[in-house]
Amino acid sequence: MGWVTLSLRKMALKQRVSNLEYRLVQISQQQQTLANQSSYAQRYMGMMQNQSMMQLNVNRLNDLQQARADFSQDGSNYESQLNLQSALDNINLSYQFGQMNMESVFQAQEDSMLQEINAQQQQLELEQEQIQTQLQAAQAELESLDSAISSDIKNGAIKLTS
Repeated sequence: MGWVTLSLRKMALKQRVSNLEYRLVQISQQQQTLANQSSYAQRYMGMMQNQSMMQLNVNRLNDLQQARADFSQDGSNYESQLNLQSALDNINLSYQFGQMNMESVFQAQEDSMLQEINAQQQQLELEQEQIQTQLQAAQAELESLDSAISSDIKNGAIKLTS
């Protein structure tokens, strides 16, 4: 092979190396974006869960006040006290059920979101590994091409003898 042909191949390989390195930078940026999205989504889910819990607490307090107001009018007889305690127990039980239900819903949403993000992350990592392998091969070929060009130039040089 002539050094001109080798030089053309070298230019093509340099372009390929450059393209592969650029794609690795893009993948790195995508991974960072994915990590940021995950972080923002988890914060958002946490805020939504806190807001829902606050609303659940407000509802519980309102129900407790209403129950106390309803049963305080009956006086302080034993049956009234039992009815009040029963109503308070039902309100607290309902609150605990709502709390568990809400936590499971938010946990399921977070798990689903994290599963999707992990799948995307794994896909990017796989692509990154493939590109790194291609890049190593292209760089190795580029190095061998450099020595082939040097050897071809050296062998093709005009030798003057005296």
